[in-house]
Parts: sequence; C-alpha cells; structure tokens
Amino acid sequence: MMKHYLTVLLLFICVPAYAEEPSAPVSQVQSAAPAQPSNLTLFNFFTEGWGEQWTHRETPGGAPDMALLHVQTNFLEREFRFDYYGQHNLSNDSTRTVQFGDALIAYGLDRRFMLEVVGNYAWKNAAPGGTSSDGSSGALVGRVQLVDVPGSSYALNFRVTSPNEGIVPSGVQNNKDTTLFPALAGWQDLTSCGLKRVGLYFSLGEEEYVGPTKAGQKHRDLVYDLSLAKTWTEPTVKCFGNFTTFVEFYNTTNLDGLETGANAANVTPGFRVTLFPKNVLMGGIDLPLNTPHDFNETYRLTYIINF
Repeated sequence: MMKHYLTVLLLFICVPAYAEEPSAPVSQVQSAAPAQPSNLTLFNFFTEGWGEQWTHRETPGGAPDMALLHVQTNFLEREFRFDYYGQHNLSNDSTRTVQFGDALIAYGLDRRFMLEVVGNYAWKNAAPGGTSSDGSSGALVGRVQLVDVPGSSYALNFRVTSPNEGIVPSGVQNNKDTTLFPALAGWQDLTSCGLKRVGLYFSLGEEEYVGPTKAGQKHRDLVYDLSLAKTWTEPTVKCFGNFTTFVEFYNTTNLDGLETGANAANVTPGFRVTLFPKNVLMGGIDLPLNTPHDFNETYRLTYIINF
C-alpha cells in the first residue's frame, strides 16, 4: 500500500519541480543570486547533486526550511540532535508516565544523500500495583533529496528501528518487533501566497512491524503529519533568531489487526528559536484529539547543534 501513496505524491511533486527550473540562462541566474545552490529536481536526479558539496539552501525574506518536532524532515542535515519527552497517562490503568530521550547524529554526504544514527532510552512507569520497565534501542536513517528548489523541498526517508526489549507494551509478553518506516516529506514556502515567512510541512509514511507478535496485533500503520509554522524574527537577532511558532497535526491509522482503522490523532503547538549561531531550541506539547486516548499530554524539548 505504501508504494501507492508514494507514487501519487511523487507524481504530485513533478509539476512544481519542473516549474522551478530556471528559464533564464544559467549565467544570468548565477549573477542574480550567486549564493544559491543549483536546483535539484526529479528530472536531473541522476545528474545533479551527487558528489557535490553538502549545503542547506537559505532564502532571504522567505520562510526558513527547518526541522520540527513530529513531521519528517525534508532536507539533508549535518547536526547533533537531542530529544526528550515526558508523557502523562493519568487516566491509564497500567501506565502513569513515560520518559524518553534520544540522541542522534545526521550527516549529509552530498546534496542528494544523508545518513543518520540514533540511540534512545525509555522509562515506562507503571500505575500502583503494576510493573515498570525500561530499555534502549537504536535506529538507522537514510534520506534522499528528491527536490530542492527555492521555496520547495521534498525528500524520501527510510528508517529502521531495532526493538526495545526492555519496554513491555500493554498486552504483550515482550517487544521484539523491528520497525521499517519509509516516508515522503515535503515543505512549501507560502510567502509568495501572501503569508510572509509561513511554511507548510507535511509527511506520509507506512510503518511495518517485523517480528513475532500476539494474535490480533497490528503489523502496519499509516503515519501522517501536516504542520504550519510562522517565523517572526530575522536569523540575525541575538539569542532570538528565527523565532518560530508552529502547530503540528499528527495521526496514526491502524491498517490491520483487531483495531483496523483506529486512529490516534494529536495536535502539537510549539516554538523554535536560534539561541546563538547553529544552536536551536524547540519545545511543544502533544494534546490528544480523539477519545478514548492513550495519554493526557506529552511535553517535548529538543536541542539541535548544526555543524
């Protein structure tokens, strides 16, 4: 099923990718904006960007293309990133709180391909009378840049996450599922539509759980996100550069199992700010939208060091 979603979205981005190709001679484009890297599209996928020096496109006056809390990132990065969240489950009979932290390094090898290595640890604190658990896992991510033109960016991500055998999900004796997660991510600068420094972000992917599972448990789900961000300050503002507020709508739909079609929808209002060059702080809170829900709220904090 995932290939059908990707096919539709890839066809969708062919038109804007083609439209963004410079119509003027290359020499004129370079003289007008010498700092801008060349356009990457589906049409020059095999001939442009591979082996070229990594760079992240900046568009003066437009919405900055940036990583947020939930939505899959649509551009190649070179960064260290640290994430923490604390989840409250006051209405849950088995789990009261979940604490989670991860650290990653992402390295863009050139303008088309990036690798990322992730390590994480989680603590699941049970309600009175229950059993708490904790454990670690890791992930490997590959990202391919499909489109990188002024005001628009698309990338294909593929993530493999090892099972966290220390954490015991509800109703499961152990957790031995490896997660495969291909996803398409995109970004569009809406400044040209009259929304100054507003960016639209979106991603779509299908998770597959590979390993022994209990009868009736899901093997696949669909994960999708739509985010809107408004940047209020310029990047040069000291300790408050590119201050951005955003809201993310995030949903997971079960594709099989006893609860096929069940949704877990959340909204995450948040902020992002550059404290000093190449150092970014983000925070937000997940709020469930559907009833019943698995948690009451989740508090998130992220720190990014770009290099």
